[in-house]
Amino acid sequence: MGVPKAPDAPFVRLDGSAVRTADLLSDAGGRPLLLAFFKTSCPTCRLTWPYLQRLHAAYGGKGVHVVGMSQNAGDESRRFFEERGGAAFDLVLDPEPAFRASNAFGVEAVPHLALVSPAGVLDETLAGWSNAKIEALGARLATGAGLPKVPVVPPGDPVAAFQAG
Repeated sequence: MGVPKAPDAPFVRLDGSAVRTADLLSDAGGRPLLLAFFKTSCPTCRLTWPYLQRLHAAYGGKGVHVVGMSQNAGDESRRFFEERGGAAFDLVLDPEPAFRASNAFGVEAVPHLALVSPAGVLDETLAGWSNAKIEALGARLATGAGLPKVPVVPPGDPVAAFQAG
């Protein structure tokens, strides 16, 4: 059995231009690509958002290229970003009704994180919120990039250990 390649799925940039997984992987410049599928109305996505920002702040540009994948229209997605203080990572769309990229990546619930290696291999997927799994992902990214590990969930943070998507 071969190594699972990430699907070369279609997305839409906020300016309306088309982009594919392969393009986003190229943008990653030899770093792993973390695709974070979300829906603006999803409570677990809202819970996860600040931790994705922390993960990106710690490792983005050095150990990973993070891209938010909104299942909503552009205006609604932009508002979601702005209401949460913006984001330093990219945003692309996988709008209704087709959800072509979400379907290609097997997204059954959001948030859904897909880690793609620089070689295009789908290394790991995470669904919902898991304190332990987001910390393990941060540790993996730190180790892979030779960076010091930074807690994604700060000590004493009262976030739930798990929440389904």
